[in-house]
Amino acid sequence: MGITRRNFLQILAMALIIPKPSFAKDSPRNIFIPVLMYHDVSYDVVDEYSLPPRIFASQMEWLYQNGYRAISFSDLEKDKLPERAVIITFDDGYASFIPYAFPFLEMYGFKATINIIGQYTGAYLSEKFYRTPISWDEYRYLASTGLVSLGCHMDRLHNLEHRGALGASSDRLLEDLSRFQTEITKQIGKPSDIIAWPYGLYDGNSIAIAQKAGFRYMLTSNPGIYQRSGNTMEIPRIHIMSTDKLLQFRAKIGVK
Repeated sequence: MGITRRNFLQILAMALIIPKPSFAKDSPRNIFIPVLMYHDVSYDVVDEYSLPPRIFASQMEWLYQNGYRAISFSDLEKDKLPERAVIITFDDGYASFIPYAFPFLEMYGFKATINIIGQYTGAYLSEKFYRTPISWDEYRYLASTGLVSLGCHMDRLHNLEHRGALGASSDRLLEDLSRFQTEITKQIGKPSDIIAWPYGLYDGNSIAIAQKAGFRYMLTSNPGIYQRSGNTMEIPRIHIMSTDKLLQFRAKIGVK
């Protein structure tokens, strides 16, 4: 009888005696939290932004076995956090998240944020490859698990050629973000407070407009590790690439 890697990891997770995560004393505000930026986890697409599922699985397994616990952005408001906290984000919202990424998040109890391109939800994203984005029905299910938060990756302004948020007037940017908030509230029941700037393109005016639209956690493509007491309007992220082996992954999150 054959056994899949997922079956093996499930058996391994149940068999191992793993201590509960410890918590930092005195609610320190200066702890560092790696914010990981993923895009696609898939066997179907081969590029620098698409991790083979086996690589993603090994990264999640390594994080868990080494005491990391994945939290949400809203958890940053809590008094206590795991001593080794990490935040996992996915940009674009590819449907491959459901079969290839979510099972491992669910296995380890890891939370994650998916940043949605509004206009492509449930349609096709044809930048370089044709890929199916997650639908609103699927987002409703993912949100209901308590493990997945939903952020904004623009509604109709996710376009490198037109420079994303920087290529739009203030009025048009506000209109785009407001349209996204209206739709996600209609579909999910509440607006989002998380935005990830496409291609890392933003400025001070972009931040002010996003605040006006109700966003409080603003994710950049600036490399670095977020400090809990840092500015939530410019959160740095660590871009995880398909070429990152486990040693490179560890180095990126600050582990030698």
